[in-house]
Amino acid sequence: MIYMMIGFFKDFFKYKESAKKQQAWLEKYAKQKNYALNPSWMMLTNLKSNLCEMEATFGKRYCPCFEPSADEELNKKMMCPCKFIDEEIAQYGTCHCALFGPADLSKDDWNTSSKRLMNEYQVPKNLKNGVLDTRGMPLDPHRALPIPDMMHQLKSTLNGYRGDTLTVIVEHEQEVKNLEKIAQYRGLKMSSVNKNGSFEAVLDFKK
Repeated sequence: MIYMMIGFFKDFFKYKESAKKQQAWLEKYAKQKNYALNPSWMMLTNLKSNLCEMEATFGKRYCPCFEPSADEELNKKMMCPCKFIDEEIAQYGTCHCALFGPADLSKDDWNTSSKRLMNEYQVPKNLKNGVLDTRGMPLDPHRALPIPDMMHQLKSTLNGYRGDTLTVIVEHEQEVKNLEKIAQYRGLKMSSVNKNGSFEAVLDFKK
């Protein structure tokens, strides 16, 4: 928990200025659709930081819950606010990220949706001896993408990681491409290899 909180406040200060721009369009969209934003300061701040990081890493304002896929049409749908928002509000009470919800949504329902999201992303990581295996996660029913995806598993791992290198095992080539952009944004060296249908990427933290 302590590493998660450290990561939260590092992102808060890192994206403090760019998050103001996110807040502006979030409020405008919510007003147009008669939606509300998550009333929890911590949840909303974390989601805005994730939006900032998505835009800085991938060049587009993708949904804060999912890294880009190999399907460009799906990626267009995942631009926040995503095309699945109405379906998911009907299903969960909020959008998947618990960012937007109906203006009259109760505090208890906001809390329920936020807890659902946190439970999805706080699964135990398959991390052993400097190797993070990101495969085998359940798939989101709307996007057929893993929850949590490689990016979120990696970010959670890095919050408390102290090794010189980290090997990340992924299932798809697109995840390798995403990892290259993440490494570039974070200023890390990276190499990758295809091994028996999966991919292994090594992140080097040594200066």
